[in-house]
Formats: sequence, structure tokens, C-alpha cells
Amino acid sequence: MTLLANINAVWMFLAGVGLLSFILLKRSYRYFGRRSRKRNEPAIERIPRPTNAWDGVQRDSMAHIERQKVEMFDMARELNGQLSSRIVILEKLIGDSQRQIERMEQLLEQMDDAQVTTEASSSIE
Repeated sequence: MTLLANINAVWMFLAGVGLLSFILLKRSYRYFGRRSRKRNEPAIERIPRPTNAWDGVQRDSMAHIERQKVEMFDMARELNGQLSSRIVILEKLIGDSQRQIERMEQLLEQMDDAQVTTEASSSIE
């Protein structure tokens, strides 16, 4: 009897372990299955193997050219900014110099008028 009772206990324990394993495996399959269905994209970009020796070189050179294009675009944008700021400063300086020229012309005219009036007054006497 005790042997039969021990066998039933062992079978009950194994059945419990099996049922527990089944439940845990089913839950993990649902979790990982849902995760992989949500993300259809692969974790790593798949790049096909080159068919000849020059395929990989061409891909590398295209990436290098694209990087150079980006660097040139950034440099052009920076140079355009520097040029536009210098143009603004130059226009301001041109305006200031034009005002100075007009002021000097006015002073010359006043000086000429003063000379004419002093010559006229000295000739009258």
C-alpha cells in the first residue's frame, strides 16, 4: 500500500511539474510571439553579399560620397551665413561713409560761402 501511495505521489508531482512547464511555456510563447509580430522589421539590417569583388567597394564609395555631400552642404551653409553677416556690415559701413561724404561736402560749401563773404566784405572797404 505504501508503495502504491508513493507511486501516486510521484505521478502527481510529475503531472504538476509538467502542467506548470506547459503553462509557463505557453505564456512565454505568447509574450515572445506578440513581440516578434509587432516588430516586423529585423533587428539587424540585412545586406546581401556582394556578387563580385567590386560591389562592396561601390557601396562604401557611395556612402563616402554621401558623407562628403553632407559635409559640403554644411560648409556651404556656414559660409553663406558668414558672407551674409559681412555683407550687412559692409552695407552699414558704406552708409556711414556716404553720410560722412555728404557732411564734408556741406562743410566745403559753408567754407566756400564764408570765403566769398569775407572777400566781398574786404573788397567793399
